[in-house]
Amino acid sequence: MMKPIQPKPVTVRLSAEDAADLQARVDRGEFASLDEGVAAELAELNYRRAAEIVGSVEELEALLDELDFDLIDPAEPVAGNISLSQMLANLKTQAKAADE
Repeated sequence: MMKPIQPKPVTVRLSAEDAADLQARVDRGEFASLDEGVAAELAELNYRRAAEIVGSVEELEALLDELDFDLIDPAEPVAGNISLSQMLANLKTQAKAADE
């Protein structure tokens, strides 16, 4: 049985311009909080790095589509409150946003 992962507080330093941009995005409702915005940006960075490692966004998408989740129900929450289906949907949304 896996114990839930407890987030640990960290300090992130941003330039004044980046901090203002992130706050503006929160104010527009793109993110519910600064924490969520930073987490989303880190997820985007991880997605781009993964795409770079496998060669391209298309290759990463193909790899993600090929993954076999037979042992895990994709709708069941894992490691917190998000399911594999939600994580995959988030990654696909981020990929589309990165292409815009």
